[in-house]
Amino acid sequence: MNIEEVEKILKITFTNKSLIEKALTHRSYLNENTEGINESNERLEFLGDAVLQFLSSEYIFKKYSDFKEGDLTNLRSKIVNTESLAKESLRLKLGEHLLISRGEKETAKESNYILANTFEATLGAIYLDKGIDICREFVHRELFYKADKIIKKGSLKDAKSLYQEIAQEKYLITPTYRLIEDEGPDHNKLFKVGVYLDKELISEGEGTSKRKAQQSAAENALSKET
Repeated sequence: MNIEEVEKILKITFTNKSLIEKALTHRSYLNENTEGINESNERLEFLGDAVLQFLSSEYIFKKYSDFKEGDLTNLRSKIVNTESLAKESLRLKLGEHLLISRGEKETAKESNYILANTFEATLGAIYLDKGIDICREFVHRELFYKADKIIKKGSLKDAKSLYQEIAQEKYLITPTYRLIEDEGPDHNKLFKVGVYLDKELISEGEGTSKRKAQQSAAENALSKET
């Protein structure tokens, strides 16, 4: 991992370099490397998720003063959902610097779940090293720029609601969601859910809850409609 290169990408110089190193360490890497880094990015991802929820809520609350609670919630969801965070993670090339097992290295480049978690873990590292103000500058610059674009596209509905409307109008079928599998310990489960039209599997999604996995599956289904 080239920390200096990561810092240039993020436009942030870390005082504690080990924080960004942890943020870019997937848990699978620790299984193959027993020396050096002894902690994955999962705890930082947990913290970064909380920081992101606060900053995104603050941003849209202040900027869109005429929005009702439902619109604020849906806009926030579109900005910080798995697919959105994964796209920014790809743009920032965080996946290229991610320490991950050889077996999952290729998968990571295409996994929205891994890429989104990496973005959140990075934000967690920034928060611990630089505080909330630098976090705010970072997400305003690297993520919240898309808020106006989302609004201009004309829909603030969540992915499940939007896909249901499209499926009912186009195919006269109401989508259903089924759990495909779940893995990991109870405190850190990863759910995989499929969205179906009748008996046909349209797309799959992953998330740390069934709700998030369903939203991810709906987002992936919507991407096939555009």
